[in-house]
Amino acid sequence: MSNTEDLKWAAEADDSLARNEILTDDEIIRTVTAENDDDDDVNPVKICHSEAVVALNTSLQWAEEQNFEAHEIMLLRCLRDRAFELKIGTAAQKKKKNH
Repeated sequence: MSNTEDLKWAAEADDSLARNEILTDDEIIRTVTAENDDDDDVNPVKICHSEAVVALNTSLQWAEEQNFEAHEIMLLRCLRDRAFELKIGTAAQKKKKNH
């Protein structure tokens, strides 16, 4: 590399450093922690069992139409059945509380 190229590279490196903020270890940790805290709020809405059953029925129908392998379809059926059991269990608990 020639002296001119060396000087040009050094100037570009200095410009790059000037644009980037230099953070201490504590500042880096605080920044990353704050970003992770924001990620916790991505899905604050709870999905009820009834909605899960409907979604899994739709997924199951789609998988069957796409000729998925048997073990994949069975997994969706197991998930759907489990969601249905939770739905029935929740309904039974509510019924007991009301009587």
